[in-house]
Amino acid sequence: MKTRVVLPIVFLAGCAAPPPGAGQHGPAVELAGRSAGAAQRCVPISQSEGLRISESDPHVLLYGNGRTIWANNLGGCRFGSDDVLVTEPIGSSHCRGDIVRSIDRVTRIPGPACVLSDFVPYTR
Repeated sequence: MKTRVVLPIVFLAGCAAPPPGAGQHGPAVELAGRSAGAAQRCVPISQSEGLRISESDPHVLLYGNGRTIWANNLGGCRFGSDDVLVTEPIGSSHCRGDIVRSIDRVTRIPGPACVLSDFVPYTR
């Protein structure tokens, strides 16, 4: 006769939880003193501007300068500080759903590819 041993399984969900504040991204420092507007699907591409990585949050891309800066939150995707961004827009605008790839500036090794979300304008 076979005997089965049943062991109780205890889930320690609290042990796997991230510490408070982990994974939460505050506003990028470049947006301090600015007011957020309504999110937009696309922003027109300017030859004098390019997408850049926020200095304070690698999950946020910034576009524009001066009165209006557009922020694009990449969610869980992020770029490194030495990454060069490569975009392949379909038209004359950066839009939600476009893919942005990166290449490491020093090693030239390809990095992550992230999908753009809505652009949120921040104005002074």
